[in-house]
Order: sequence, then C-alpha cells, then structure tokens
Amino acid sequence: MNKVQKTAYELIQADARFLYTLTDISQNAQNINSNYICMSLPYIGLFAEGTEQWCKKVRLNAPHFNPTEKAFYTQLRQGHKLFKKSYEEYATLLFEKFTESENYFYSIRSLREKIFGYYNVGTDLCNGKFCGNTILCSMYYTPINPLGNEGVGEWIRDMSIVAGKLAASLGGKEFPIYRYNDNIIVQYKDYHFYKNSPLKMSNDFGFLLFSILCSINYAIEFIENYFIDEIPQKFKFAYLQYYYLCDFLKEVNAQKNTDFYIDDCLCDRNFRNCLAHYGLGQYISETEIISDDILKGLTNKAFGKDYLTTKVELYEILGSLTKQIRQMILM
Repeated sequence: MNKVQKTAYELIQADARFLYTLTDISQNAQNINSNYICMSLPYIGLFAEGTEQWCKKVRLNAPHFNPTEKAFYTQLRQGHKLFKKSYEEYATLLFEKFTESENYFYSIRSLREKIFGYYNVGTDLCNGKFCGNTILCSMYYTPINPLGNEGVGEWIRDMSIVAGKLAASLGGKEFPIYRYNDNIIVQYKDYHFYKNSPLKMSNDFGFLLFSILCSINYAIEFIENYFIDEIPQKFKFAYLQYYYLCDFLKEVNAQKNTDFYIDDCLCDRNFRNCLAHYGLGQYISETEIISDDILKGLTNKAFGKDYLTTKVELYEILGSLTKQIRQMILM
C-alpha cells in the first residue's frame, strides 16, 4: 500500500477499535443502561460496508459479504443519511414508525397500564440530556421491524458476525480498547408521547425536532463524554449529522416557518466522502498527510485548521442548534 492507502487503513483500524470497545462496554460496563448500541448501528454499517469495499479495491485479504449480509449493511448504513431525505419524506417515515409503536404498545397493555397509562417511546439520557429514542434506534436504524418479532435479536447477531470478523482481520482486537467513563450515568426513561412526555410542544412537529435533538446529542453528548480518549468517532459521527442537517434545516424552516440557524461553513462534500467511505486517494496527497493528527490532516486540507480547532467549531455549531431546539420543544 502507498502512504495514502496506509493512512486510510489506520482510520479503518480506529473504527475497528471502536467496535471492539462497544463490545467491551456491553460485557463489562456497570453504569450504562440505554440503547447506545442501537444508536451506533448506522456507524457500524458505515464501517462494515466501507471496509469491505475498501479491502476489495486494494486487494486486501479480508472477509467478504454474502448476498444477505451485503443487503443488510447497505441498508444499515443508510441510517446516517436520514437528514438527506426531504422534510416530507423524513416526517412521513418518522410518524409511520411512531404510529407502529403506538399501536403495538396500545395492543399489549396490561390491566395496570389500561388504568394508569402505558409507554410508547423509550428515551436515552446522558448527563441528563436526551441522546436517543426507540423510534430512531429500534425502528429507524434497524433494517427489520423489532416490534413483536422475537427472533430479531438473534438475526441481527448473526448479521453482525461478519463485522466482527472484518474488525479482527484489520487488527481491531490487537489494540487496547478506547477508555470510557463508567461513572457517567447513562440511563433510559419511558414516556407516553404525547400525553406524558418531556415536550412542551406536544405534537408531531415537536417529536420530529426531539428526534433531531437525540441524533445530534448522541454524538456531542454521549460519544463525547462517555469516551475518555479523543477518538476519531467524536468528530466523524458529529460531522455526518451536521453535513446533512445544513440543507435539511433550510427545508424545515421553509415548511414550518421556523428560523433555526446552522452555520454551513464546514460543509464540504469531498471531506464528508472521506469520512464515510475511507476514499482518501482522490482527495489528499501524501505530502498533505499529518501522521500524528487524529484525522491525518483531513481537516487541515479541507478547512485550513487543525483537528481540535475544527472540532471545537463543529461542536459549537451543533451545540447552538440543540439549544435552539431545546428552547422550542422542552419543558
């Protein structure tokens, strides 16, 4: 491999290391109780599909997908592109899934729940901030509807084996896991939207904005604070949300007469493609690579700024947006 390919390989290894860390958290962490792995599924899909394709291109001996696995990971990775959809497409799909959840949990109510009320949406919180919900992670990010499907867990487990093999073949298990803070309380709380929920905007648009908030906070609250090390995923996950939100919010404003603001100064298609596909060869030259940089000089190439400076700016932009959303929808 040439220097650029070796650099892409190192970024792939970093994602493989993240995958192994998620496994360690599921087995050994004591203080986490949420859907954090389900919220990671689109990014796991990005890693698995991107790695499998990249290895084929450079003729690296690595596991290949069978047709079923290929279809699964192609669909799984699309979860990170939710905000690439039009506002109408996003809203239609979101409320279709919300209605499925409402109908399902209504139909299985216990006697107590018929009297005192039932839950139809679970939420995840990190440091008291919403960073996931079951409509996104269990129904949006999972290629098969889990409601009433007792075999879905085993099926996803079987589909995940090849991702583990890919990570192992690239040395993922040879590195120490990323350090994580098991003292942070990561918890979940169930609600009945909209009768009993944290929203003051108790309607469909409020839940749509709430889901945007959860998607952003998964990156800038959970990934940022739960993982101690400064890892590439802290920037990568946040940037992929940001990239598609720049256009999506313009459509939200046009459709709903709102005035949400997001600075699009970091929106760069070629840079996004490097993060999503590991395809560095068409973007960065060997002389532009910074080996000891977390993203290997990609932010310097795209924005003329080092990694940490760019990350601070990205988080400030997304943090400003979450503040706008919270002020509009939360109690």
